[in-house]
Amino acid sequence: MMFGSFPWPCIHDADGIFSISIEREGGFFRYRRTCQDSHVEKTLISEGSAVFIHPVEPINLPKEVTRILEIVFPPVFIAPESEKTVFLVFPVEIGVFIEKNGDYVLLDVFSLCQPKYSLYGSPENGVITRFCQSRVSDTVPVIDPAREGVLQLTLRNTGRNWVEVSRAVFDSYFMPLYFDTGAAMTGEMTIFSKMIAETRLQEQPLRDGMTLAIPVIQARKILMVDVEKKSFLMEHGVG
Repeated sequence: MMFGSFPWPCIHDADGIFSISIEREGGFFRYRRTCQDSHVEKTLISEGSAVFIHPVEPINLPKEVTRILEIVFPPVFIAPESEKTVFLVFPVEIGVFIEKNGDYVLLDVFSLCQPKYSLYGSPENGVITRFCQSRVSDTVPVIDPAREGVLQLTLRNTGRNWVEVSRAVFDSYFMPLYFDTGAAMTGEMTIFSKMIAETRLQEQPLRDGMTLAIPVIQARKILMVDVEKKSFLMEHGVG
């Protein structure tokens, strides 16, 4: 099992993909994590009650450069005044949280995916994005859950012209992630023209029985955020 909650202390091996342990050493606890060639050790001087290994918003590595995720995919054409649901993939980052008395702390973030960044829009008015390329399908794709999650995206064309769509941009400050054997999100893109669209992620699992992951924003105690802003306005094109 890759994701879930585990007792404190713990030793967890995710099928050889990564391993995590928290073990007592004298009066302290030692956290160790191995993933590919990456090895991390941290000393914990306080005891927690549980360890959570959850998928997290894929914008944290190698550090939080941006809060915007951009997914680029092969072009699809959507007819006027119509909607269609497609399935994309996004890179998975894995967070390790410790909890005590209902308080969560993000201890570690790692990934098997090499992060890439891009610019959505012009150098004067654009935004830096965490960039990823995706295939597109009309059914839930087969994925490598250690590297990819599934995004179910409803495209809704409100205009009177056909529109070519090949990118979706999201704000990670409202990015509900769900998991079971893999990670998933659901969202929608309302298209007004070939230049303007609005994206929104939803508090809705891809399938029944999935668990809502702990948001990084909650663990980092980021308070200066407009929590009511749950959408992103794409003003630099959808293609």
